[in-house]
Amino acid sequence: MPSIRAKHLRLVVYPNDHPPPHTHVVGPGWEIRIELSQPPMLMTITGKPKASEIAAALVATAAHLSQLRIFWSDIHD
Repeated sequence: MPSIRAKHLRLVVYPNDHPPPHTHVVGPGWEIRIELSQPPMLMTITGKPKASEIAAALVATAAHLSQLRIFWSDIHD
């Protein structure tokens, strides 16, 4: 499964996932699903990330958006 490291975060695209195109941002004790739209949109939050961690997840997704979209299309299209 393709992933990107961004500081303490891991952005993952799972092969057996469902539309819409999205990434899972995994941090210490939490996971955030973010849609790979422009701009990236928050979908769900599991666990209790701090507001600053949610912001960092959105920024990291935006910074790597084109690569994450390639990962998604390589797996799901």
